[in-house]
Amino acid sequence: MLIKNHIISFLVVIFILAGCDSNTQNLENTADIGTERPTNGSNTSTDNEDQTEETVERLSKPVIVEIKPSNWYIRLVAEDTARALKSSSSQLGELEESDAVQTYALKALSSFSGSYLDIIFANPDGVASGEYKSNFHVYNEDTEDQWFFTVKTDDPNAEIRLTWQGLYILNPYTDDQNRKRYNEYNSITNPLIKHMKLVDTVNGKEIVAMVDGKIEIYTFNMNGQNERVFKWVVQTDKIQTYSVNQNNKKTSNWAVQVDELTNPLEISELSTSETKEVGEDAVIEKSKVLNKRAEQFDLSKPPIMK
Repeated sequence: MLIKNHIISFLVVIFILAGCDSNTQNLENTADIGTERPTNGSNTSTDNEDQTEETVERLSKPVIVEIKPSNWYIRLVAEDTARALKSSSSQLGELEESDAVQTYALKALSSFSGSYLDIIFANPDGVASGEYKSNFHVYNEDTEDQWFFTVKTDDPNAEIRLTWQGLYILNPYTDDQNRKRYNEYNSITNPLIKHMKLVDTVNGKEIVAMVDGKIEIYTFNMNGQNERVFKWVVQTDKIQTYSVNQNNKKTSNWAVQVDELTNPLEISELSTSETKEVGEDAVIEKSKVLNKRAEQFDLSKPPIMK
């Protein structure tokens, strides 16, 4: 009997211990589930906070919106690559000053001897007759403007590449001697560029200033002449341009209805008009809205050859 009682007591103890182990295991499992952290998409609250901070930071940054300037200029560039001749000092533009035409009209050098290539403004309005290297007009808002200029060379059979540099925007200020001066910076994204075109007065071809972020280069032959006249136009409406998509169909670069050009620029003409990457004085990347320069521009001095 005593032995039987001991056996019964022993079995009871085993059952009790087994129950304790089972409960302990269940508690441990419960604790593990409660403290488990997800491995994917973890820290959801922290991620949301980070996204909110990024959004606030992005929205707090100023958005630069360019407007058409009232004080600006471009440089005209002609190049005869076969003879390594280049002219890039001629300027045209607009200023708010009422006497801009007379004040900033710079005389051209006297006649050349030997090999030469030059761009001049012949007998512009508002100044004495002669040849000039710069031609500034008085700015008139919402008014079409145009400049006539001449490409001159000693070689009547030369093939010339004609293009431009800019757009240089001028910010006026008064110096310590109470003189009006200008600081300049260069922008290739200013909306004014979409209103500009070059016109060859000999054949009537019209070349838009820029297509798909690239400054246009117009190549022509002098065709037995030593001079050829061109016209630079800033019109009130955006100029309609075209590009060719993968299906060889013309597509408009701007969804803006504008007046038809006198001689609309066709794709065949675009294909013969070379293009080059904007490099020397401009930056192609759209994210860089303005390529500001610290240099000071003094219109009272002759242009610097570049």
